[in-house]
Amino acid sequence: MTRTRTDLICTALILVFAATAACGPEKPPAPEAEAQARPAIGAPDATASAATAVLPATPEKVVLTYAGPRGVFKDAAAPEAVTDEARGMVRVTFLDGPAPPPGSVWVANLRTPAADGSWSLSTVARDLFEELAVGQGLSSQVEIPPGIEPPEAKPAEGVIVYKTEWCGVCTKLLAYLDRKGVDYVAKDIEKDPEAAGELQAKSREKGLKTGSVPVIDVGGELMVGFDRARLEKLL
Repeated sequence: MTRTRTDLICTALILVFAATAACGPEKPPAPEAEAQARPAIGAPDATASAATAVLPATPEKVVLTYAGPRGVFKDAAAPEAVTDEARGMVRVTFLDGPAPPPGSVWVANLRTPAADGSWSLSTVARDLFEELAVGQGLSSQVEIPPGIEPPEAKPAEGVIVYKTEWCGVCTKLLAYLDRKGVDYVAKDIEKDPEAAGELQAKSREKGLKTGSVPVIDVGGELMVGFDRARLEKLL
């Protein structure tokens, strides 16, 4: 069968189009499309309605996780069971309810209820929740070993963390400093009498009590507990 000139031209155009579509270089997604595909950390799940992104005043089938004494995390079934010092950031896990975006958890500030007694939810990265919750200014009670003679207080160079081995708040603080790339020296006041005396001397000079850890010395400025917001300003 004889092909016309028009048939040959159409066939050639089809072959060129197919080759271009198969062999052309891939293009990265547009920034807008990439942003839409990636869930935003720190904002409620876009797929959940405003009504579901709240913790009711009297919740049912929910687990509330908060930082307890020594930085040990505990669970509660009701908001009133959460201790006052830990109410600023509480993880909310619904046993039968909306799930947060992948890689994040629901959190609530139980100090700021709405007019109807409910609490709005936001999200934080799953692997940062414990650090953020402990970094609300928590500390652990400790006793300085008896018989310690405080030396003369000397100005600190860099960052010094006075801690104990069992203190969970101290562990979260050191993890925060490591993640930030901060150079520091950690001193265990229960294992190192010289460090305990050093802390006593510095605290006495600043008028601070030495009954809790961690104590952070940033260039001579002392801070008791892991107060993340204040520490970031000092650093």
